[in-house]
Amino acid sequence: MKRFEIQTTEDGSLTIYDTLFNETFHSKYGARSESEYVFIEQGLKKFLDVSEINILEIGFGTGMNTLLTLLNKPIEQKIYYEAIELFPLQQELVELYSESLPEKELYLKLMKAKWDEEQAITPNFILFKRNENITKLTYNKNFNLIYFDAFSPKTQPELWSVEVFEQIYKHSHPGSAIVTYASSGVVKQNLRNAGFIVERLPGPPHKHHMVRGYKI
Repeated sequence: MKRFEIQTTEDGSLTIYDTLFNETFHSKYGARSESEYVFIEQGLKKFLDVSEINILEIGFGTGMNTLLTLLNKPIEQKIYYEAIELFPLQQELVELYSESLPEKELYLKLMKAKWDEEQAITPNFILFKRNENITKLTYNKNFNLIYFDAFSPKTQPELWSVEVFEQIYKHSHPGSAIVTYASSGVVKQNLRNAGFIVERLPGPPHKHHMVRGYKI
C-alpha cells in the first residue's frame, strides 16, 4: 500500500492522506481554506506592514502554506522562508497535486527547489527547505512569524513538546507570533510554559478554535 494518497476536500482543494499516521495534511473540510484562514489571515496579514520578515514553517507538507504566503505578501516585502519537513513528498505525488492548482507553475517552482539549500523563488522571497527532524533541529536565524503545521498532538505529541516550543521561542524576535490550527489544552499550556502569551481564536470551518501565541 502506498503511504500517501491524494484526497479532495469539501472546498474542492486537495489534501494528502498519510496512511502511516492515519491523518491528512490539511482539513478534510477544506485544505486551502484552512491554510488561508489559520496561516494567512491570522498570521501573515498581521505583518503586512513589515518590510522584511523571517518565517519558519514546521511541517512543509504539500507546500500550500508556502504558496499562499508568496501569493498574499506585498510585492515589495522581503521574506526569508525556512520550512522543515522530515518526509518530503515524492515528485510523482507533487505533480499530481499540482494539477488542481491555478498557480501550478509557481507551485512546482517551490516544490522543485533543492532541499537544504537557500533559493530565490522571486527577488524578494528566499526559500530554504530543510529535510530534518524538528526535535533535533539547530536554528541559525531568528524568526518573526512561525507557522506550526505538524501532524496533530495526538498523532505526534513529541513535536508539540515544551522543549520544541522553547527552542522556537529562543529563536523568535520580540513581537513575533506563532500560529497553529491546534487548540488543545496541552498545546496551549506547552506554549505558555515556553514563554509565549497565548490567545485562542475562532477556528477555520468545522473547527471551534485555533491558537496564536506572541513573544512579548
